[in-house]
Amino acid sequence: MNKYIITGILFTSTLFSQSMIPANINLDLIRQQLQSESGILIEESVETTPVQENILIEQDDTVGEGSNPAYYGYEYFDRDINFFDNIPTPSNFKLGSGDEVILSLWGETNSREKFVINKAGLIYYKNIGFINLSNKTIEEAEQILVSKLSNIYSTLKEDNKSTDLMLELDKLKSLNIYFSGEIKIPGIHLIHPFSEIFSAITQAGGVQLEVSLRNIKIMRDGNILQNIDFYDFFTTGNDNFSNVKLIEGDVIHIPAIKNRVHILGEVVRGGFYEMIDGEFLNDVITYSAGLTALASSHIIIETVTPIEQRHNNDSASSSMNIDFKNSKSTTLNNGDTIIVKSIGDVSSKVEIFGRVKQPGEYPVVGATLKDILDIAGGFNDSTYRKTIQEDYIVILRKDHLQFYSQEIISSYKNANQVELEVNDKILVYENINYRNSFTYSIEGEILKPGLYALHSSGITIRQALELAGGFTVLGSERNLAIQQEFTTIESDGNIVTELKIVNNVDLDFEIGTNSVITATPVENVVRVEGNVYNPGLITFRSGIRFPEYIELAGGYKPDTLKKKIYIKRSNGHIENVKRLYLVGKKMYAGDTIVVPVNPNPSDFNTAAFTTDILSVLVNLVAILAIVDNNNK
Repeated sequence: MNKYIITGILFTSTLFSQSMIPANINLDLIRQQLQSESGILIEESVETTPVQENILIEQDDTVGEGSNPAYYGYEYFDRDINFFDNIPTPSNFKLGSGDEVILSLWGETNSREKFVINKAGLIYYKNIGFINLSNKTIEEAEQILVSKLSNIYSTLKEDNKSTDLMLELDKLKSLNIYFSGEIKIPGIHLIHPFSEIFSAITQAGGVQLEVSLRNIKIMRDGNILQNIDFYDFFTTGNDNFSNVKLIEGDVIHIPAIKNRVHILGEVVRGGFYEMIDGEFLNDVITYSAGLTALASSHIIIETVTPIEQRHNNDSASSSMNIDFKNSKSTTLNNGDTIIVKSIGDVSSKVEIFGRVKQPGEYPVVGATLKDILDIAGGFNDSTYRKTIQEDYIVILRKDHLQFYSQEIISSYKNANQVELEVNDKILVYENINYRNSFTYSIEGEILKPGLYALHSSGITIRQALELAGGFTVLGSERNLAIQQEFTTIESDGNIVTELKIVNNVDLDFEIGTNSVITATPVENVVRVEGNVYNPGLITFRSGIRFPEYIELAGGYKPDTLKKKIYIKRSNGHIENVKRLYLVGKKMYAGDTIVVPVNPNPSDFNTAAFTTDILSVLVNLVAILAIVDNNNK
């Protein structure tokens, strides 16, 4: 498997993404990386794969059952419409056969009667006969009824109108509408009588993706009543279809689509759009809600030559570049794909690293080095500025081979005279001497404890104690604990600095920055802990040796690891106890004796047993020698 090229530039960019660079060594590292021969670290040469020029954009093809937002307009019809009996009657609703109306009279004459309009569009009124209400609005029908019924009720036409008339709908008869073409469920459908073509198609189950939404026909008595183009409604909200009310027996014909193109890339709403004769590329852009702010003025068209115009299939498809200003005259073919590319990234910035308040990238057009330094912050802060090496500002610049081989040194004073170029790297170094106010602290039983300046190297503990006035009556040289910073580099490259106790130091030990000297109070006891019968504090007496403190603590319990016994001195120093020298080990006030227990007492330790025997024999020899000397 081939390995990928690893760039040093990427590494340094990640390294300096923090808000402040902690040390100048990091600036030197980026300087070295940028100025290397190629700026690139290559593990193994690889063959690169050419980048495919076509833009691939995945569309979500499964948003809702039966809908596909990538195909513009079809989702409008993929929904349910519920009608209720109390919907107000539209003012332009036309009466027809099967409708039930209520005729009310009140005043000098009071009556309320229901009539069903017959197949001929007539109702029958006693003493008058048949009255034709077919294809009349409610208002028109009321005027007809007033005219007819005034022959019986003369007061209907009087000026004072002592008798009033009102006609209202009661029960409505659904319309039988025929659907042909590429509708999901072709044939006859019962449609609500208030419907226009939009709601009628929805009630009939919607359309398929293969249909035209721009050439739908309403046919009545064998003639085309109106051609409907829904795109105007979808894009602008203009309603050019609701003025045509459907009536019984109308036919809605939905033909198959003839011309569809696909637009994607930097447009607001990419997808598939239907085109009709006389439309151009700019119309498709309008239907897609326009170009985004990042759109390029150069548009790619993957075109398909219509089959009737092809000389052969080998040249059936081709590509062309179109300038946006020519979109109003650019025609498209069925199946064409329009790709609106992005303007892409334009390099116009420089990057600043190091001792500034806000390192990062900044626009360079019309800016000098001083402008960038002032924007990055720190030079106008009198305190912060003292921490900057303002006379040593480094600009790294690419040469004709695109390597950062050029180096320009400037000061902040002359920075206004330095013109920058795109992609310059600015390194601002820190004044380490100002930042590092080296100190150490001395605490505890000291006459003048506190924080002291470490003006020079080579200060010993003895000198530090003299500066602090020496010990209090409770302090002692033996009770000094020293902590010093210790820096390591972990396996992952992280630098870790910790404060650690320094063992076995004397008064001539030289302290470092941030060292802590602690003089603990003299404790007039010795502590025995671990595997003894009575662990705890024991009164210190001068001259009492190690074994006697063990006896005062009750002696050893079984399974004691005697070879592992150690003494922790009051200054933190650890001393291992050698069995052969137990008699002579001297103890001091504040010491701690630690007696460990064997975690596996069932294991027989031959070496420990042999050592114990030898220890007993040595002690016996010593006792016999003392007795022999006393008898002489």
